[in-house]
Amino acid sequence: MWNVRTYYKALAVLLTLSFLSQSDGADFIYSEPVTKIAFGSCSNQDKEQPLWSHIARWDPDYFLWLGDAVYTDTRQYQFMWIPPSISRYSEQLHKMKNSPDYSSFQKRRTKIIGVWDDHDYGINDGGMSDDKYSEAVQGMFLHFLDEPEHSPRWKRKGLYASYLLGETSHKSVKLILIDPRSQLDKTGSTVLGEVQWEWLEKELTTDPTPITILATGLPLLTERNLLDKWLRYPVERERLLGLISKRPGLLVLSGDSHFAEMQCVNTTRGPIFEVMSSGMTHNCLDWLPQWLCNYFIKYVSYCKGCISEPYTELNFGTISFIWSEDNDPSVVMEVRGEGGVAIHYVVKVEKVPTESCPERHEVKFQLAWWVCSAVFLSVVLVYIIILLQMAVLNLWKSRHVSPRPHQD
Repeated sequence: MWNVRTYYKALAVLLTLSFLSQSDGADFIYSEPVTKIAFGSCSNQDKEQPLWSHIARWDPDYFLWLGDAVYTDTRQYQFMWIPPSISRYSEQLHKMKNSPDYSSFQKRRTKIIGVWDDHDYGINDGGMSDDKYSEAVQGMFLHFLDEPEHSPRWKRKGLYASYLLGETSHKSVKLILIDPRSQLDKTGSTVLGEVQWEWLEKELTTDPTPITILATGLPLLTERNLLDKWLRYPVERERLLGLISKRPGLLVLSGDSHFAEMQCVNTTRGPIFEVMSSGMTHNCLDWLPQWLCNYFIKYVSYCKGCISEPYTELNFGTISFIWSEDNDPSVVMEVRGEGGVAIHYVVKVEKVPTESCPERHEVKFQLAWWVCSAVFLSVVLVYIIILLQMAVLNLWKSRHVSPRPHQD
């Protein structure tokens, strides 16, 4: 007997096959009306999962994983993670997929799609140089997503994919997921790899839609320090910004950073907006006291393109589409937490090419900034010294202290 989840999976496959011939480039086509997309990142399977009930109440058409859906690697020290064995990788995916809250959410009508980042890729800040796990774990992660059997992602080196969503051409969205992990060269020579770059160029020039969403686990616009971001690879970042600026009505979604905010950058063809939502089970820099981390993000870490105050509580992102008969849609971009809407901004798609980014969110000067900055740097310095001492002590013990025989 079919359950609801099986029914929707079968329906999705039939719709994809039925409408595939209508697309010039998209890997998948889903012709149901699209009005709501939710997204999130950084969900640790060993922690409580309080947001799924809130996402379910919002009732999105699609939910996008934007990386770190599962923490498959193991933290040995605060800044040191050990890649998982293949068996552990599988176990952690199974643990997350069958956790009560997420398992309940999977039975709803919402279609779940996504891409990985470093921790669900299996290697912290990993890339192409760390690819000994990639081929094996990619298949496991696609099973975690209930990827359709006909999906081209089973044969690709990487999880990039494109989706054409919507019932008619003037009420449609092209969703493009890119994978900045599988082909990442840590020297900076490439983030996506030439095969994915060529694919992306084609996707950005086919299937014209009023709205396009580019989803990347790695934040694109941010210039904040201490974050893993596209700016670590400036040449590749400029290449991506140059490509997406040519596509009208394009928005960026991202994750990874354990807090949420909205950013904007001006281009010659109008502003590009990015919504970053991260921290579904843990937030901020979880190795610092919460108050100190909040203060660092809000008052110490400079944000050039921010158009909202950062939100450091558990959160998920939402995108709502307000379609109109005169082909002038609006996009409502929000970040939500357990207390409701925390960040809200509306974009009128037709006006974007002629407008500039809204006024940058400025943090008012506070005398306490200097005190907290000094305290923050002192805490970090002490913390690093303690970690180094522990590492040196453990190394000395491993070389000079003989293990005691086991006593039954």
